[in-house]
Amino acid sequence: MAECDANYIRLVRLFPNIASEDSREFAIESTTTDGAIVTISIIERCPYTTMLSVRVTNEEDKPWVKWPLLEVRLYHDVKSAEVVSFQRHRNFRYRYPEPNPNMYQPDEKSQINKFLGELLTFCAQHGRSLDPVLLPRH
Repeated sequence: MAECDANYIRLVRLFPNIASEDSREFAIESTTTDGAIVTISIIERCPYTTMLSVRVTNEEDKPWVKWPLLEVRLYHDVKSAEVVSFQRHRNFRYRYPEPNPNMYQPDEKSQINKFLGELLTFCAQHGRSLDPVLLPRH
């Protein structure tokens, strides 16, 4: 749960106008010439929750690099963000037995939420916003 709570804080910092805007884009530049674009888009808004997607794409659309698509539910009342879908897989259990038919890791759900946290942290540290900045009029 601590990772989910931290992810909520990371998302709100990256997307401060989450209640009024529909998407945010960040360009990620790495040590190589390859880059990626992270797009956070609102799927659904409800009074106490917001569903959003986090999509990573290459700037040059390289077919050998397959980035995951995540769907995240934000719980505003408890200030937590949980990955509910990862590459169209849903309803992850807290723990999986070994072995299991889907070849999930025992702590699959925890690893997916940790991945989201690492991606959001990377965006905050190395990304630059692609959204236009509106300056106040004088």
